[in-house]
Formats: sequence, structure tokens, C-alpha cells
Amino acid sequence: MAKISILTPVFNEAETVLNCYQEVKRVFAGMEGQHTYEHLFGDNRSKDGTLAILREIAAKDPNVKVLAYSRNFGAEKSGLTLLRHATGDACLALSADLQEPPEVIPAMVEKWMDGNEIVLGVYTNRGDGLIMKALRKAYYKLVRWVSQEELDEDFTGFALLDRRIADIICEIDDYAPYTRGLISTVGFNKAIINYERRPRRAGRSKHNLGFLFDFGINGLISYSILPIRLATILGMTLSGFSLVMSVVYAIIKIFRWNFQAPGATTTIVLVLFFSGIQLMFLGILGEYIGAIHAQVRRKPFCLIREKINFGAGDSRP
Repeated sequence: MAKISILTPVFNEAETVLNCYQEVKRVFAGMEGQHTYEHLFGDNRSKDGTLAILREIAAKDPNVKVLAYSRNFGAEKSGLTLLRHATGDACLALSADLQEPPEVIPAMVEKWMDGNEIVLGVYTNRGDGLIMKALRKAYYKLVRWVSQEELDEDFTGFALLDRRIADIICEIDDYAPYTRGLISTVGFNKAIINYERRPRRAGRSKHNLGFLFDFGINGLISYSILPIRLATILGMTLSGFSLVMSVVYAIIKIFRWNFQAPGATTTIVLVLFFSGIQLMFLGILGEYIGAIHAQVRRKPFCLIREKINFGAGDSRP
């Protein structure tokens, strides 16, 4: 009989957190006698009463444990902190909005019992608009091109990890973790479960355009330095082109060939173009420097204000 840890980071999910708890409980009631479970919630300083609901649930159910953070550290850090406190033989990340159906959990556990250390949930129905769908597809192609690692498309982090894999991920010292990438690229035996992503039952998504942009940039710089190398190659190419053009203009001037020099408009366009290229290069370099800066400052990764239903032996070292 194995113990499964369900990990659910939450932020302002008062409308969905009770349903999430009830559905997970119902799923494991159907697996009674086969597996036990614990359901860990990580509250990112919610302001809508989410923590109060979790307190009520935890007071009635010892399988539910809650980490209350000192502020909103984000889903990635919150989820990794939950992983470090899980005690199960396998750990499964599940969103509180229930877009990933808990009904898939038994199939994922079965795949794990068959010897797969990682079981990924990959959704098959894309509910994005045409623009977002095109951007998402282009992003994954870009990541695959710049990275030596193979990232799984349409994988949102809904995955079951063997304890060994969970421990390996917990040992990785990364201040800005890209968990989806870590899970996809760590290796070992992997299985995929396809599912249909459900509409969000209530509440609003916290993943706005700013979050998606930051998340995407983190994914790019976490797995490759190719953007810096491309900037170097492009810079050398433009420098070489400028040198060739200088030689051409010098020859024209020496031989006094009839040639109409570019006007002010052409000059302004070229200046703006090269200025834009330089600023883009500085931006690419700045992203890497910013990541290094965050890593070396050693700020607290995730501060826990309160632990609920955790006993002396309920957290791993």
C-alpha cells in the first residue's frame, strides 16, 4: 500500500478549494485499501478567505495539511516547497481550479505502479484563442530550438513523480525554478496520460499576460545560453557587413565614381535599426545577469508563516 501526496498551491481560491478537496477525497475513497494519501495545500497569503476554509477542512480531516506562507511567492516556489514537505511514496501536483481532472489520478498511479518514475498529464483539447494558440506553439518550437532538452508540449505541471524523482528535484538549487522543465528533462522512465482540460469552475485565472511573459522568459534562459550566442553571431555579422560597406564606400570615393550618397532618411533608419539591435542584445544579456543576481543574493526561497496539521515527523529533512 503506497502513500500518495497531492500538492495544491492556492492563491485567492475560496470558490474552488473546497471542491478540489472533495474531489480528491472522493477519488481516494474509490482506492481505499489500495493506497493512502495526504493532501498538502500551500496558501500564498490569500485575501479572500481561502486560508480560513483550509483551516476548517484540516480541522476535520487529518489527511489535509496546510502551509501558510508569509506572502505570495508564486505557484512555482509554492509547489516546490510543498514537494519538500511531502512524505508520500509518490507526489502529484494538482491545481485548485480543477482544470486537471482528479479522475485521472488512478490511471496515473497505475502507470507509476507499472514502473514509470514520472507520469505526465498532457491535455489534448486546447481552449486558447487563435492568437494565444499560435504564440504557444511558436514558443515551444523556440524552446526546442534553443535548448538541448526536449520539453513536453501541452504539459502544465500536472504530473505524478516517484519519491526518487521528487528528491532529485528538491535538491536542485534554483532560486527561480522552471518546474515543468525540470520534470520534463530529468530523465528516467516516463509515461504520458492524455486528458481533456476542463473549464475553470469558478474564480479567475491568476496567469495574466505579464505572468505568462515572465514565465516564458524564465523557461528560455533556464535551459540555454543560445540567445547570447545568437546575439554574438548577429553582432559579428553586422560588424562584418559594416566593414565591407566601409571598404566599398572608400573605393567609390577613391575612384570618384558617380554615386548618390544615402540621404538623411536612410541614415536615421539605419541608426534606429542598429540602436534597436543593441538594446535587444542588452535586454538578452540583462535577463541572464538578472537570473544570476537573484541566484547569488540568496534571498529566502519561501517563508512559511504557519503549518497546519503537520506533526513532528510529517516533513522530510
